Amino acid sequence: MSISRLAGLCRLIAAALAAGALTAPGVAAPAQGLDPASAALPASALATAPIQTPLSPAPVELAIGTPGTGLALPPLAEPPTPDFLRLGEDKADRMTMPVRIGGLGPYPFLIDTGSHRSIVATELAHRLALQELPPVEIVSIAGRETVAAVHLDELRFGTQVVSDLPALSIAHQNLGSAGLIGLDSLRDKRLTLDFRKREMTIGPSARAREPTDRNTIVITARSKLGQLILVNASFEGRRVNVILDTGAEMSVGNMALFEKLKEKRLVMPPRPVVIHTVTGQPVAAQFSIVRRLRIGTLSIDNVPMVFLDAAPFAELGLAGKPSMLLGMVMLRMFDRVAIDFGHRHVDFELPKSSERANGDRLLAAL
Repeated sequence: MSISRLAGLCRLIAAALAAGALTAPGVAAPAQGLDPASAALPASALATAPIQTPLSPAPVELAIGTPGTGLALPPLAEPPTPDFLRLGEDKADRMTMPVRIGGLGPYPFLIDTGSHRSIVATELAHRLALQELPPVEIVSIAGRETVAAVHLDELRFGTQVVSDLPALSIAHQNLGSAGLIGLDSLRDKRLTLDFRKREMTIGPSARAREPTDRNTIVITARSKLGQLILVNASFEGRRVNVILDTGAEMSVGNMALFEKLKEKRLVMPPRPVVIHTVTGQPVAAQFSIVRRLRIGTLSIDNVPMVFLDAAPFAELGLAGKPSMLLGMVMLRMFDRVAIDFGHRHVDFELPKSSERANGDRLLAAL
């Protein structure tokens, strides 16, 4: 599940930040020696105010992927170094990594921890004459959809190799990239996103260790159908299931969470939006900004979020439980995020930058 462009809503948030009507999303951890449940945040992190900009009643279009006029996939000038890959960018400023298919390429693929299956753009699949498989049924935001499938003899990124992999095939116009690496290629691996250095590491899973500095917080997770669901998370004191989704720009909450929050816990009134699935299907939703998300001892303020009863929540047994997908707009607020699928934990490195820098990160993400 991925949402990459926010059109008018991005301009609305950017204008509010510039005008000082909205504090930029902030990340904070409890001070040493304090009870995490009662630790006070800096005054700047607590300063939130409703956006005063008038809202148009017309739904805003949110698109998945970056529609393009064609597929341009030239090989990279320099081969990537093993295990340690410099992140590329696509037109939507999403992180990509060089991937080889059967020794050909490399091609820029997204990393999507919200997708169970890896995906190859249909145009690339045709160019490489990949073996076609029977169509398969997938669960998207809109519900169950049937899509084409192909067989990959070998998928290689860095020194990681996945062999004999059935993958989905979706048009580049909807996918927005040459392909996507999903959970089926990340099992028992550790994915580290270093946003400060713009570098990514994919390596073997490792047991959680006590952090060596107070800027790193380790959060335990449980696994369901390959997804890591963070435990001990809450919105305004109400428990919530949190799934990290590196393929989604905007965070997505289900309606069970929306009903718990209501308007008094939102920075701005909900407004109707239309989002599109990875296959291009439109889906109605609500957009707002939530005051505070707490994950363990970690606090994140002013979280932009889209609300709808997305089918993936039901697939994970979370339809009636407050749940959300935490997207890249908020993950970029950290200096580094490491997701360990084998030993089920996530490491968050708090930003060493100022609140102003956090605002710059948000504007860049939008």
